[in-house]
Amino acid sequence: MKRLMLFGGTTEGKQIIELLEMLGMECYVSVATAYGSKVIEKDCSCCQVIVGRKNALQIEDFLRQKGIALVIDATHPYAVEVTKNVKDACRACGADYLRIVRTQDAKWEHAVYCSDMEQAAQVLCQHEGNVLLTTGSKDLAVFTRIPDFQNRVYARILPLEQSVKTALDAGYPQEHLICEKGPFSKQQNMDLLKQCNARFLVTKDSGDAGGFLAKAQAADALGVSLLVVERPWETGILVAQLEQYLREYALSGRLDGTVEAEAVKTEETK
Repeated sequence: MKRLMLFGGTTEGKQIIELLEMLGMECYVSVATAYGSKVIEKDCSCCQVIVGRKNALQIEDFLRQKGIALVIDATHPYAVEVTKNVKDACRACGADYLRIVRTQDAKWEHAVYCSDMEQAAQVLCQHEGNVLLTTGSKDLAVFTRIPDFQNRVYARILPLEQSVKTALDAGYPQEHLICEKGPFSKQQNMDLLKQCNARFLVTKDSGDAGGFLAKAQAADALGVSLLVVERPWETGILVAQLEQYLREYALSGRLDGTVEAEAVKTEETK
């Protein structure tokens, strides 16, 4: 019986799967897209991947059905709705919940920080010049309020059919969509900023795992104004702290026999 469940196709998600494989712990892994499933299944034999977005009730039903004892939430720092659904489901069925957080870096000296996408769009409405959005497809509609956005705004999004559809439905011209999958280097970001003749670069405060540093350095190098949408505040543990947490959790007897035995064996041979 698999008693662990992991949410997230993020960088941290892959790191956690590697850790679970090392510890001999099996788990279910929930990812939003088929693309995320391919990335995970390619490198992992310890997990069963579940694809598709689920609401709180659907998550709760799955947790009850599979007898999940511990849920590890490694979804993106800005996936606020997903995290809320996972928390609500765990609370409803009594599963333990553990949030994985990213290191919070110091604020970038030359950046303008915005509380949310709405504020970032308001700032851009007050200035002229081209804009490169690197915040994903979900919030593209917010930036359509920018005057002459169809000529001024470019968006780098994932090369997924749904992402492209979201952008086109919002009114973005296809030639202003850059459909690529990261990670991107500083030089790649610089090349794209030049290609778009961008005066502004909009990004999330996603940490080095989300490519923030390479984008910030590229903007500084070219004198492009950097707008950073601040990360939602939350508590949890870092990936680096997870191994010890899992060892202690397994030894507590909350997991099934197979997982607990593997964890004990690993601890003894450490």
